[in-house]
Amino acid sequence: MRLRLLVPLLLLLGGCTTPLPPKDPHQAWVDLVLREPAVGASLLAEAQDGKRLDDGRYFQLTPGSHSLKVSYRYELYGGGGFGSRFGWREPLQIQCYLELDYPDFQAGRRYRLEAENTFGQGQITLYDGPRELMSSERGICSPF
Repeated sequence: MRLRLLVPLLLLLGGCTTPLPPKDPHQAWVDLVLREPAVGASLLAEAQDGKRLDDGRYFQLTPGSHSLKVSYRYELYGGGGFGSRFGWREPLQIQCYLELDYPDFQAGRRYRLEAENTFGQGQITLYDGPRELMSSERGICSPF
C-alpha cells in the first residue's frame, strides 16, 4: 500500500525539478521573480498573447510586441490589525491575475518580471538586464 502511494509522489516531485529549457539566442527570455519571497507566495506564467502556457516558470518570446499574463498568489496576515476584530485569525489567501503589454522585446536579451503586493493590489514590473525599468502594471486582487 505504501509503495503505491510513494511511486506517484516521486513522479510528482520529479516534475517539479525538470530543468529549464536552453535559452534560445534568437528569442527574449523573461525570468519570474517574487520581490519579497514568502511562505505561500507564488508567481507563475499563465499566458502569452492570450495563449495558455504549458510551463509557468518563464516566458521565452520572439522579438517584438507581446502581452504577458501571470498568476500571483500570496498570503495576507490579519493578526494585530483590524483582521482579528472580524474573526480573521488565519492568513487570507489572495489571488491576482496581472497582465503586462510590452512593445519591444529584443532577441537574446534577458528580462526580469517582478511581482509584489501593496495594500491588496498586485503589481508586476518588467526590467531589462541592467535592471532598467521597462514597464509596470497594477491590478486588483481577491481572496480565493
